[in-house]
Amino acid sequence: MISVIVNREGNQIRAIYANGHADYDDPGRDIVCSAVSTLLFTAASALEDICGYDSEEFFRISNEGTEDVNLRITVPDTGDDETKNRAQVIMRTCELGLIGIARDYNDSKNKYVEIINSRTPEV
Repeated sequence: MISVIVNREGNQIRAIYANGHADYDDPGRDIVCSAVSTLLFTAASALEDICGYDSEEFFRISNEGTEDVNLRITVPDTGDDETKNRAQVIMRTCELGLIGIARDYNDSKNKYVEIINSRTPEV
């Protein structure tokens, strides 16, 4: 199963972490794992292209020789308000896609994607 943690501060998504393998099918043929990876890589590309963020600052990926997804996207706290708003739209869109995958593929027998929402307490 792929575990996805959506970390928020207040209403703002600060980071999305993903780890694991969906086990929907064999590695290399697993459409659920592929879909999750595609959404996360697209979000990272959009943060770089649309918001101008440097992926070296916010995107980390490692698989240590496995087929597991293991990555983190942390939204930089830089840029003007418009840039920050665009980043939130990108992250929320990614989150909605992940929720959709979990909804469409998880069933009573199998859980391929787990979405965990975490929040930082508001001060």
